[in-house]
Amino acid sequence: MQRLDQNKKKEFISLLEKLNVDDLVISDYNKIYLKKHLESLTYSVNIAWQILAIGLKKIDKPIEKITVAEIGGGTGIISLLAKNLGFGKVIYSDTYEQSCLDFEVIAMALGLKPYEIICGSIETLAKNHKNAIDLMVSRDVVEHIYNPELFFKQSIENFKGAILVHNTSANIYNIFKKKYFKKIHQLDEWEGNSNQFKPGDSVESYYKMRLDFINKNFPDLSASRREVLAAITRGKVFSDIKKDVENYRVTEKLPPLPAHPTNTCDPSNGNWTEQLMSFEQYESFVKKDDYKTEWFFAPYDEWRNKILKRIVLKILNRIIRYSGKLARFISPAIIIVAQRE
Repeated sequence: MQRLDQNKKKEFISLLEKLNVDDLVISDYNKIYLKKHLESLTYSVNIAWQILAIGLKKIDKPIEKITVAEIGGGTGIISLLAKNLGFGKVIYSDTYEQSCLDFEVIAMALGLKPYEIICGSIETLAKNHKNAIDLMVSRDVVEHIYNPELFFKQSIENFKGAILVHNTSANIYNIFKKKYFKKIHQLDEWEGNSNQFKPGDSVESYYKMRLDFINKNFPDLSASRREVLAAITRGKVFSDIKKDVENYRVTEKLPPLPAHPTNTCDPSNGNWTEQLMSFEQYESFVKKDDYKTEWFFAPYDEWRNKILKRIVLKILNRIIRYSGKLARFISPAIIIVAQRE
């Protein structure tokens, strides 16, 4: 069984510690995110390490022969670590063009330029590397994807044999995380986010955006019907909302109620606000393709807190490590691993 080089991890942390973010010619958006990673550097690197280590153990190839692709890379901590660890080909991808441009600057500054940077969706990745990916990874990405079932389907169809390892902090089983994300859902749905700093993401209430869209495109409907349809289409993009309303006009049947009480997405781009999903939902995305799933659990950041809190987090992390699937109720983040049976 292959193991990652601990000395390489220490070397990578030291390299990032020397990085002056303000000297980099990158967007303010990614400067903010990169600084957040550096504030909790050991933790961020350990999460990336955990994701890569899980995948490596399931691949019967030497590390220098493995092609790893990071999805929704952002500042690219996983890709940078993978490059430093000696993975054969490291492919970074993100749908946000500015992140792709910024990542290239960050990678060059660290001397860790990957094999390829792909700006686009999983379809774009498939055009360049169909059936040529051994390991597909991400951190805090799958909970934002508009159609996760389609995403997993495309991953399976286009990268046969690849191990899929996706971390998400949207842990529906941790009552504190669940409560926190439900609150964020409600804020985005009814009040909007005036502090939104990523270009292209909406600051308005998602409900208001849907209602304005229906008011503009279907003024013949009564005000009360438009309000009901705006509420009931929570979690849908404008194109799907249009289909639902057009179908209602023909059949007078309302679309089904959203399955989750608070999950919501930006109707202009489909970006979910940390969608909370159960193990069973994730497993259903791959089960029909004869893929098996395993669950792993991320630790808390025990590296930068004050002594008493650090002791508590160390204890929690030991419980997470040795409590099997019960760890889902404690862990701050869950990791789904999918591979062909």
